[in-house]
Amino acid sequence: MAGFLDISGVTKAFGGLVALDGVGFGVPKGEVVSVIGPNGSGKTTLFNIVSGLLDADSGSVVLDGSEIAGRAPHRIAEMGLARTFQNARLFPNLTLLQNIELPQYTGSRVTVFDALLSSPRARDEQKAVRAAAEALLAEVGGGRLFPRRFDYPESCSLGEQRILEIIRVLAMRPSVLLMDEPTQGLNPTWVAEMLELIEDIQRRGVTILLIEHKMSVVMRLADKVVVLNTGRKIAEGTPDEVRKNRLVIQAYLGE
Repeated sequence: MAGFLDISGVTKAFGGLVALDGVGFGVPKGEVVSVIGPNGSGKTTLFNIVSGLLDADSGSVVLDGSEIAGRAPHRIAEMGLARTFQNARLFPNLTLLQNIELPQYTGSRVTVFDALLSSPRARDEQKAVRAAAEALLAEVGGGRLFPRRFDYPESCSLGEQRILEIIRVLAMRPSVLLMDEPTQGLNPTWVAEMLELIEDIQRRGVTILLIEHKMSVVMRLADKVVVLNTGRKIAEGTPDEVRKNRLVIQAYLGE
C-alpha cells in the first residue's frame, strides 16, 4: 500500500553478504509502522538507507512524493525526515538546552557576517531558537528535563538521555521520525514513559517508523508491522495478523 513514506525494492549488499533483498512497504501518514526481525535481518541497514547514511544498490525511497534515496542526510533532514539511534548520540559538551537549540539552525538564513556582527537578524533568530528549545523541554516528557536545562547530558540517566534525544529531533519539526529501538536498555518504568511519549508524538501528527524488539511495545503502538528475516520481508500486516503468521513465529519468535 502506498504511504507518506514509500520504500520500494531496496537492495543492499556488503561484499557477498546481501543485507537487504528487494524490501518494500508503505508508511501511511500519521501512523506507526514497526519493523521487527531477528538480529542481522537488515533493520538498521534499512534505516541507514532511508535516512541517507548509506546508499542502496537499487530501489527507491519516496517521502511525500519526492525521491530521497541517494540524497545527503542533511538534505533528507531538511525535507522533514529525522531519526534516533540505538544509543543516544548527544553532544556531551553542550547543555541540554544547547542540544535542543542546535538542530533548529538547519536551514538558517543568518549569514556568517550576521553571526560575527551579532546583527538584529542573528539576535532575533537566537531568541526564537532559545524560546522554542525551552518550550519543548517544558512540554515533552512531562517537562522533567526543563529544570535541568543548563546541565550536561552526562548527568542524565539513560532514560532521560533517550527523552532528550527525542526532544532534539522534534526540534527539527519532522514529518517522519525513524526510531531505532527507543526502549533498549530501559527498565519497565522508563519503557512505560517512552510508550506514552511515542503516542504523544503520533498525536502531534508525526509519522513514525519504529524498530523495536519488545513485542509488547510493538503490539501497543503499531498500526502495521513489517517483518524482516535475512534481508527479506517475510510478512506485513496488523499486529494480530503478524503475531499469528507461521513464518514470523519460526523466524522471529523461534518457535
